[in-house]
Amino acid sequence: MVIVVVLSLIFLLVLGVPVAFSLALSALAGIIYVGGFESSIAISDIVWGTVSEFVLVAIPLFVLMSEIINTSGVGKDLFRSVDKWIGRMPGGIAMSAIVAGAIFGAVSGTAIGVAAVIGAVAIPEMLKRHYSNEVSAGTVAASSGLGMIIPPSLPLIMYGVVTETSIAKLFSGAIIPGIVIMLVMCAYVFSISLIGAHKDRGYQTYKPKREKDDLSFVGSLLLAGPVVLLIFVVIGSIYNGIATPTEAAAIGVVGSLLIALSKRKLTLKNLTQAFVKSTKISCMLLTILACAMVFSYALSNAQVPQKIAEYVISAELNKWTFFFIVMVMLFFMGMLLDAISLVIIAVPIVFPTMMLYGFDPVWLGVVMMVNMCFAVITPPVGLCLYVVRDSVIGLKLHQVVRGTLPFIGLYVISIVILSVFPGLVST
Repeated sequence: MVIVVVLSLIFLLVLGVPVAFSLALSALAGIIYVGGFESSIAISDIVWGTVSEFVLVAIPLFVLMSEIINTSGVGKDLFRSVDKWIGRMPGGIAMSAIVAGAIFGAVSGTAIGVAAVIGAVAIPEMLKRHYSNEVSAGTVAASSGLGMIIPPSLPLIMYGVVTETSIAKLFSGAIIPGIVIMLVMCAYVFSISLIGAHKDRGYQTYKPKREKDDLSFVGSLLLAGPVVLLIFVVIGSIYNGIATPTEAAAIGVVGSLLIALSKRKLTLKNLTQAFVKSTKISCMLLTILACAMVFSYALSNAQVPQKIAEYVISAELNKWTFFFIVMVMLFFMGMLLDAISLVIIAVPIVFPTMMLYGFDPVWLGVVMMVNMCFAVITPPVGLCLYVVRDSVIGLKLHQVVRGTLPFIGLYVISIVILSVFPGLVST
C-alpha cells in the first residue's frame, strides 16, 4: 500500500496535478488497494470532520484581515515609518525591509503576502540607494519567511490542526522566536555593513543623501500606529486568554476595516476584491487540509507512522540525531513542496515519533516553521523567489536566489539557538 500511495503521489505531482487532488487521489488508491471500494466511504466522514472544526474559522478570518489591510496601503506606510527610525544606520534600508516584513507578517500570516507587499515598496528604494540587485531582492525574499513564524501564521494553524496542538499556545510560543530571528537578520546586515564587507556584497555602509522627507518621527509613529495597535490587540487577546484565535481573528477583521476606513480606502470595489480573494485562498487551504487528512488516514491504515517509530526505536538513535535527520528531510522536501503542503504531508508522518522522544509539541511546531522558511526561498518551488522577482522589472531569478543564500545560514543558526535555548518558545 505504501508503494501504491507514494508512487501515485509522485506521479501526480510530476504531471502537475494540484497538491490537494494529488493527495486525495493517491490516498484513494491506497485505501481501495487495502479495503476495496466499500472502504472509501470513510473519506466523506474524514473530510466533513476536518472542515467542520470551529478552530478553522480562524483561517478565512485571518486571510480576510490580511487582504483588507493590503488594500489600505499599510505596507508602504510601515516601510516609511520603520525607515524613518533606522534607515540612517549602517545597512539601515535593508534592516527597515526586514523589520517592516516582520511587522507586516503579523497581519499577513503568509510569507508570500509579505514578499508581495514589502517587495514592491522596499526593493525599488534599496536599488535607488545603490544596493545590489542580489541584496535588495534576497533580503526581502528571505525575511518574508517571518510571516510564517510570527502569529497569526497560517502554516502554524495548519500544524495545530494536524497535530491537535493548542493554536493559542503555538501563537504565544512563536512571538519571541520570531523577534529573535528578525534581530539575527538585522545584526547580520548591520555587521557586514559596518565592517566594510558591503563592498563585495552589495550593501551600503551609510545611506546616501536622499530627497527631503517631510515625515517626522512623531508622524512615523502615527503612520504605523494603527497597524501596530491592531497587532497588539489581536495577539495580546490570545496571549492573555481574553479571546480564542478564532475570536481574535474576528477582532482583527473589524480592526482592519476601521484602518481601511480611516485611510479612505474602504471602497465597495476594494472590499469586494478582498472578499473574493480571501474566499479563493481559504477554499484552497481548506481543500488541501481536507485532502491531506485523507492522505494521513491512508498512511495510518498502512501503519507508516508506527513502523517509522518502531524502526527508529530499534535503531537506538539519539533524539537529536533523529531531530537532525527530520530537519534535513524537511529541507529537501521544501525544495519540491510549498510550506503548507509540506506541513500537511510530513508532519503526520514524523510527529508521533518526535513525541516518543519527548519533544514539546509547541516547541517542535515553532522550530518546524523556521525550517519551512527554507521552502519559500529554495528553488525550484520557492514561491517567494518568484514573487520578489516579479515585484520589480529587470530582476533575474538567479539574483534573488543568490541574495537569499546568507539568510539560509541565518535560519540554520536560528534553529540551533532555539534548540540550545528552548525556553525562548514561551507558552
